[in-house]
Amino acid sequence: MSSFIAEPISRKKIRAMTSLIRKEFGLSDEKCFPVVHFFEFGLSQFDVDYNYEIASISEMPNDYGLTFPDENRIKIREDVYDRAIAGIGRDRFTIAHEIGHYIMHRPNLIALARNRKAEKVPAYKDPEWQANTFAGELLAPPNIIRGLTESEISSQCGVSFQCASIQLKSL
Repeated sequence: MSSFIAEPISRKKIRAMTSLIRKEFGLSDEKCFPVVHFFEFGLSQFDVDYNYEIASISEMPNDYGLTFPDENRIKIREDVYDRAIAGIGRDRFTIAHEIGHYIMHRPNLIALARNRKAEKVPAYKDPEWQANTFAGELLAPPNIIRGLTESEISSQCGVSFQCASIQLKSL
């Protein structure tokens, strides 16, 4: 359970957002979204103040990636970054997840509130669900995966079997 509550957003709206991103970059029909290139260069086209940092494992022993919206910065652990470059689905997803936080959870775009009561947060208000959904929709959108098997989605879109399975169920 997240300790934050975000403004509600549906899978449908997240899907429209990721579809627009793919369209704006001429990647609507690209099976394997170039997430590392987008992380390094594409986000700066949305936000000229955007920057990223690759951190050592010792600097981030418990985190794969972190997003600092107030600082216009995403920080990714070096082993995750290296594996994403190598095409490992789990690590490509991690970078896409952090991109989702960066785009959807910026202070001037969305309000996050502390969940002080530790109440169960509905998925559509959970920033982690939102970022996971963003990552899945960006990497394996319906127009690409329709008619494919889990295995085909995994290999062609560069995602894990878990991501492929979730995306298939969301069609």
